[in-house]
Amino acid sequence: MSADDRYDLVIYGATGFTGLRCVISYIKSPLFRDLTLAVAGRSETKLRKALDDVSTETGVNTRDVAIIVASTEDDASLHAMAKKARVIVNAVGPYRLHGEAVVRAAVEEGASHVDISGEPAFLEKMQQKYSQLAKEKGVYVVGACGWDSIPADLGVNFLKKNFPGELNHAETFVQLVTGPAGYSFNAGTYQTLVLGIASVMSDGLGKIRREIMPEKIPRPSVKPPKRGKCWKISEPELHGGFALPFMGSDKSIVQRTQYFQYVEEKQRPVLVETYIRIGSLLWAVLLGLWVGVFGLFCMWAPTRKLLQKYPDICSFNMFKNSGPTREQMEQAGFIYWFVGRGYSKKLPLDQEHEDKPDQRLVVTCRGPDAGYIATSGCVMSAALALLKDKEQLPKNGGVYTTASAFAHTRIYEYLESFNVKFRVEGNGAKI
Repeated sequence: MSADDRYDLVIYGATGFTGLRCVISYIKSPLFRDLTLAVAGRSETKLRKALDDVSTETGVNTRDVAIIVASTEDDASLHAMAKKARVIVNAVGPYRLHGEAVVRAAVEEGASHVDISGEPAFLEKMQQKYSQLAKEKGVYVVGACGWDSIPADLGVNFLKKNFPGELNHAETFVQLVTGPAGYSFNAGTYQTLVLGIASVMSDGLGKIRREIMPEKIPRPSVKPPKRGKCWKISEPELHGGFALPFMGSDKSIVQRTQYFQYVEEKQRPVLVETYIRIGSLLWAVLLGLWVGVFGLFCMWAPTRKLLQKYPDICSFNMFKNSGPTREQMEQAGFIYWFVGRGYSKKLPLDQEHEDKPDQRLVVTCRGPDAGYIATSGCVMSAALALLKDKEQLPKNGGVYTTASAFAHTRIYEYLESFNVKFRVEGNGAKI
């Protein structure tokens, strides 16, 4: 099949929570009106039902959308799917179990690939194994295009672009907002979390990182403040609250971007620490205790099986097999704060600042339900950037982080159309 005969977008996993939201995003956004769509998955029956559900929810007839039957258990079907796509939106996780076969098929058949993985081991292994082939094929593989980790990676990039001088380091704080109906993540996200923690000791990330980031890059002499496991926030823009270390993929994604921007674009790299904001000390302590116990249980096979069998009980209903209700998703949202400190004066790249930072700036990213609505908007924005902004992408194909791939595209405009909005809070201030 020639490039002109391919569908612009193939959404793989269109019967899952995020896949359905991606189809709805396609239907509702005028940005996709000139782009062709197909949906893919293991079961034609389930795909037809999913399209019927979208028709019912949106009032737009999607029953005639093209269907491709493909499964990660059948490589031939994945290659057949990839031959029909310009960009594959892969919404099937856990990616450490199901992701590589889709990436391999996409790259070998000349299709670009975006996913919503928040699994550093998978993401970095894909760069290690497929970046050179993707470059040769002229295609782009961009992972972590969901809520993990577009707000964080593009948020640090946004802070860097708007900083009045030279950014040295940033602390990020994320808060999930829920409404009166509460909120529960889908159990698929929970299973990814369990498997990710369980394999943390066996992923060989150190070796992979040395391979994909072989050059030594400068580290500023002034580091972000050392924080405890739970500490009171003093930044005035956050209006109090308590911070815990954020255990997601954000920090690893940002670090890879900083490496790319230093090596390829000759930008000074910045240091980043990531936190989650909790409104009260009680809830901060309880969440910290749960994370500690949960992490230990993930490491042992018997307790790990217990966690996987009873996600609702073991997570105190933070995760459920049924996932969030529509009411819960409509009431939910998130906010990121990016607190940056640096210098009003820029130095040549081969010189280091030795004094304390004298400049401060805060930017934010706000959006709807993080788990599914914002995630679908983020990954579809990434797909739009690949399809509509080819000239602003990195010169060569390859495996990239979101800010490495999209920093010079219209990604912020696309995200805003899905209500994921980046803003500068004030004009910066001397410290």
